[in-house]
Amino acid sequence: MARQLFVMELTLAAPARCEVRAVIQFLNAKGVIPIEIHRPLTEVYGESCMDVKNVRKWCREFTAGRTEIHDEERSGRLSISDETAAKVQQIMRQDRRITLDDFCILVPEVSRCTIGRTLTEKLEYRKMCAR
Repeated sequence: MARQLFVMELTLAAPARCEVRAVIQFLNAKGVIPIEIHRPLTEVYGESCMDVKNVRKWCREFTAGRTEIHDEERSGRLSISDETAAKVQQIMRQDRRITLDDFCILVPEVSRCTIGRTLTEKLEYRKMCAR
């Protein structure tokens, strides 16, 4: 019986980093080379999921004995880039009544929490309360 390849017609949006790393870890353990790992990743998760350079890096890490697919603990809070702040500010200027849910749709590469922090901490917008 001949093997059939499954073709994904629907790409999965915004995969978790650990999900992509788990796929890399599995295929690397099977002996698949990084470029051959990258192709199905981009088919399933889209072009922006991970570049070939990072797939190679993770293959090296797993080959060297790493077993953890989650990020290592880091101290401090993640910084908010000026690019993210500018994008959020531009959207906010276009529609002052925009909701966080709308922001999540318009800026899918940034988490809801980061958008909220950008608005309150970086851009210093405050929620207005009724008096």
